Amino acid sequence: MEADELRKQKKRQNVTGLHKYLQLLKGKEMYPCLVDAEGHVISFPPITNSEKTKIKKTTKELFLEVTSAASLQTCKDVMDALILKMAELNKFTAEHQEEAGSDGEGDGPQEPAGSSETSSELIVQQVRTVDQDGSLKVVYPSKTDLCSAISNLTVVW
Repeated sequence: MEADELRKQKKRQNVTGLHKYLQLLKGKEMYPCLVDAEGHVISFPPITNSEKTKIKKTTKELFLEVTSAASLQTCKDVMDALILKMAELNKFTAEHQEEAGSDGEGDGPQEPAGSSETSSELIVQQVRTVDQDGSLKVVYPSKTDLCSAISNLTVVW
């Protein structure tokens, strides 16, 4: 319904993007999706994510998901690489914003030293996945994941 509404708002007649996959749902009573606490669908893997979860310049929190039919280790390796790259980019961005702001040639009033909201720290919340019976299936990141020494990465256990 959300996809059809978006298509109508944009006044498009042709079927593109999400519409190519909607036939997968025909005749299905149930299908996998992630729902937030308010009952809004936030992800319909592997097809799409919702408007509500789009990343913006003001985004401060992300939920990352990696799935694989190959193996759990493949998922962990991909997630490790993704998180480490994000930490690296976060540190790079924060350092360059500090450099850009320190030359005194900004277009607006300068923020006092130390008041910048830009932080290079990346905080990762550990997740415990359980099955329908409540049995623990996997914990990520565990003590052996994210082995690289990244100074601006903190894991909240």
